[in-house]
Amino acid sequence: MRPTPRAAIVAAAVIAILGSPAPAVAQVPDVPILVIELWSELDPLVADGSERPVPREVAIERLLDEAVFILSGMIYGFRFDYAPSDPTRRVAEQFELEPYAEIVRGDPRLEVFQTWVEDSRLYARIFYTLDEQQRSWYLGWTSAANPSASGTGTAPFIAGPVAKPLAARDAIRVAIRNHARGIEFNRPRRVSGAVLVAGSPRTVVRDGNYETRIAVLLQIDSITRYENY
Repeated sequence: MRPTPRAAIVAAAVIAILGSPAPAVAQVPDVPILVIELWSELDPLVADGSERPVPREVAIERLLDEAVFILSGMIYGFRFDYAPSDPTRRVAEQFELEPYAEIVRGDPRLEVFQTWVEDSRLYARIFYTLDEQQRSWYLGWTSAANPSASGTGTAPFIAGPVAKPLAARDAIRVAIRNHARGIEFNRPRRVSGAVLVAGSPRTVVRDGNYETRIAVLLQIDSITRYENY
């Protein structure tokens, strides 16, 4: 059975909890805590060479690695450069994603607050307390009128648990692609800018893939168009 969060945390209206959409995030800027919920497999169907069942401490380490990527994306965001595929021009899709900055493992403000086991998965509710500089960066994103988008990314389940975090990165790519399609009538040559993860990702296993859905905020810096069509 899933635990409920501490009443004090609920009453404090935590900045972002469990995938809240961006507008709700912006309504509670005074509590400097981010919360995400992630899971890791304890008895993966696909062997990846590690001990089975997976020891709890190994599952926690995997969760923290994934949390560092997600929380860094929620605080600082990423620079991106995206070139959509164009079969008629024989152009392959290209996508680059680089963090502005990253939180580090071992940061005392990164806390695994709650864990529980369900369906052979270790779930964790992970807190991160922002310092003043991080809070300013975060509020600079969430208080501005940045457009939002969402995307669902995949990574092959056959690759094992180490592939699961790749689905989140792919979801960011898909969210950028979806937004570009909405603002450009013709397929652009290249889109570059910045992207902020707007809440905790949601991951399921479906059709042979880890499938992750992520909401983002976007800042488009440049769009390069093809000169001839």
